[in-house]
Amino acid sequence: MVTESPRTTPRAAELLDRAAGLRADAELMDGYARRLVATAKSLATCPATPAHTRPALTRQAAACRRTARQLRAAAATLLTAHPGLDAVPIDRTGRSSGRAGRSSGMAGRSSAAVPGSYDGIA
Repeated sequence: MVTESPRTTPRAAELLDRAAGLRADAELMDGYARRLVATAKSLATCPATPAHTRPALTRQAAACRRTARQLRAAAATLLTAHPGLDAVPIDRTGRSSGRAGRSSGMAGRSSAAVPGSYDGIA
């Protein structure tokens, strides 16, 4: 026998927490991209570094940056798809006060901050 469970709609606080988590993950991915670019630059001065290393690190940094953009887009889509969310109180970290969310570990950074450039990486 198959039973269908009732469909539940997530609470606004849960949606806000999820969006904040997505933005925090995007910040982390941006940080990884910056580290990869810095590593590629420092390895460029080392003669023992294999030739494929810098292009591989550059590709990985580009993938991290692309993923960060996708995570931010997913957070924005989540918030715009549920119009009643502006009525939920939000603390200064961007999380709702309803449920504990994840911290990005990057205090003082705006979760909406978008990095400018990664040394020519698109």
